[in-house]
Amino acid sequence: MKAHLLYPDRDVDLKADPPPQWPAVAQDLEVDTLLAAMAQDDAFLLDVAARTLMAACGAGDGRVIAYRQAAVRDALDHPEQVRALYGLVVEAIESRKKHLFGMGLFGRYPSFNLRGAVELLQTFVQYLRRLRQQADSLAGSFRSEAFSTLFACLQRDIDDDYFDAVQEHLETLRFRHGVLLSAGLGPGNAGSGYVLHAGNGSRPGWLARLLHQTPPQYTFRLAERDEAGAQALSELVDRGINDVASAMAQATDHVLSFFELLRAELGFYVACLNLHGTLSELGVARCLPECHPMGSLRLEAQALCDPTLALTLQRAPVSNVLAAKGRNMVAVTGANQGGKSTFLRSVGLAQLMLHAGMFVAAERYAGELASGLFTHYKREEDAGLQGGKLDEELARMRGIAELIRPGALWLSNESFASTNEREGSELLLQVADALRQRGIKVALVTHLFEAARRLPQQHAEQVLMLRAGRRDDGSRSFKLEAGEALQTSFGADLYGEVFGTGAD
Repeated sequence: MKAHLLYPDRDVDLKADPPPQWPAVAQDLEVDTLLAAMAQDDAFLLDVAARTLMAACGAGDGRVIAYRQAAVRDALDHPEQVRALYGLVVEAIESRKKHLFGMGLFGRYPSFNLRGAVELLQTFVQYLRRLRQQADSLAGSFRSEAFSTLFACLQRDIDDDYFDAVQEHLETLRFRHGVLLSAGLGPGNAGSGYVLHAGNGSRPGWLARLLHQTPPQYTFRLAERDEAGAQALSELVDRGINDVASAMAQATDHVLSFFELLRAELGFYVACLNLHGTLSELGVARCLPECHPMGSLRLEAQALCDPTLALTLQRAPVSNVLAAKGRNMVAVTGANQGGKSTFLRSVGLAQLMLHAGMFVAAERYAGELASGLFTHYKREEDAGLQGGKLDEELARMRGIAELIRPGALWLSNESFASTNEREGSELLLQVADALRQRGIKVALVTHLFEAARRLPQQHAEQVLMLRAGRRDDGSRSFKLEAGEALQTSFGADLYGEVFGTGAD
């Protein structure tokens, strides 16, 4: 049986290595805050959500995204049922701890292994039966291909005939009436060719045994205190049932692996429910994004906000409108503390969540597939640096250049601000232009006025310039609006507010 809740044609790989750029992306976009809300103190959900977003940092797959979005929609429409399914699977896995076999004891003794495997598989069968009952009751109400395929698989592969057959085999393997073995004699009269025979459960009734005058076979009885004989007989039985015990252990592991995989894939949707509920309580807009082909230059949003800021502030932050259709660069300038970095993070997180097949924090969002997501953010002073800050920035940029491919999205926050205005502007302009020439979309925030001034002059039709502007309600909160770069700062804006003068 296969779960296939995250991919239409394969299982999730829980041991996949992260893309090389993942540590920087996770740090710059503050993904840990998002993951904490998805996990809600559940270490397993934290790991599943982290691995899913980690994989989403690489190339996007339109088919997988559509497949997951439909499943997310089902989960949002039936949250209690999805959580109940997840809880049932977790309970099944946890039941293993109640069995000595599941704790790995008595591994040297086939008889103990067989007995433990039979007991554990009997428990698993009970949970499979409950899972099948859930599939029967939910199959008609879930519309996504992912959940429909899962329920159809459960109904097809573990039907009533399956349970009857398994129960019959388990009853036989309990050997309630002894074990029937045959063996030959090998060199030195040592036993060889041990075979376990079926039919050991058939035993004549008491009347037949009473009327039967001669024994049906030769028998040998051990004395009650013959410990050596008992040990030898036990070893004979173990040799006879060793292969059966191994097969039962493998069967049990197979069922357990199915539960574990189903737990991981259901866990992603439970984590999505956790995040969706938290954002809803904070008043943050959510939507399933439109996903367009790579290279279509689609980037549009209504009420786009940074979900990590909402989770930190415990309220909905200022949202922004974004209309960058047909543009391959978005450049943001303006006052300090004007929401530029927050906006850039909201774009990066939206791309990450889109690739993961999740909802995004916006009323409406239209984006495109990317071959990867990369970030180049200003770093705080590090006493451990061997060279200067500019050297460190250039080294990170070189590492990105070796990995980034056409169709990727590159986010830059105050890149090359560690040097002077002229050099920093020239570096930023050359890097941004080189990336765009390779078909890489660029979203950047900069205080380098010369770079911001020259960007629209060089590529007027391809660049969307945004700057921080005051909200209509007169507060000191900022929203982004289209406009030319301003050589300004938060200090200058504050001075103008206090003394009634504008800032140049």
